[in-house]
Amino acid sequence: MPVRTGEPSDAAFIVEMARLASAIEGRPLPPADDPLLAQGLPPSPDTSVLALDHDGHPIGAAWWHFREPLLVVTPDGAPVPELVIAVMPADRGRGVGRRLLDALTARAAHHGYDQLALNVHIRNPAVRLYSRAGFVVAGKGRGPLGVAMVRHLP
Repeated sequence: MPVRTGEPSDAAFIVEMARLASAIEGRPLPPADDPLLAQGLPPSPDTSVLALDHDGHPIGAAWWHFREPLLVVTPDGAPVPELVIAVMPADRGRGVGRRLLDALTARAAHHGYDQLALNVHIRNPAVRLYSRAGFVVAGKGRGPLGVAMVRHLP
C-alpha cells in the first residue's frame, strides 16, 4: 500500500481523520469545525503522510503537531512533536497504521526531530500497535484515561 506526503488538497480528509482520532468510546465524533479539533491539525501538509488504497484513495493519515499545553517536553524543555493517526474503520487491522507510523517517524527524523509523542486512551486497542512500533509510556496523557507515549527516533 502506497504512502505519500500530504498535500494542501488533502485538508478535508485530514480533518475527517482528526475527527476519528479524537473519538472517545461511545461518544459522537466532534464536528469538523470544533476549535479543539483544529488545535490538533498538522501545521503544514509536509508534516503529514497518507496511506492510499489500490485505487489511490486515502484510507488513513498521520501527522505531527504541537498542541498547547505540550504533551511531552525533553529534559531541557524542548517540545516533542505530538503524533496523530487515524485509519478508516473498514481498513483497520490490515497494517495501515503501522505503515503510517513508519513513514511518519522517518519523516520526523528527516525534519531533525529525535522523538515523537502521542496521547492514547488506555482502552484504545491501538496501544498494542504503538508498543510494537517502539513507543513507551512516558506518563499521564490528556483526559482521565489518557496515556502519553514516546518513541525515540533513529
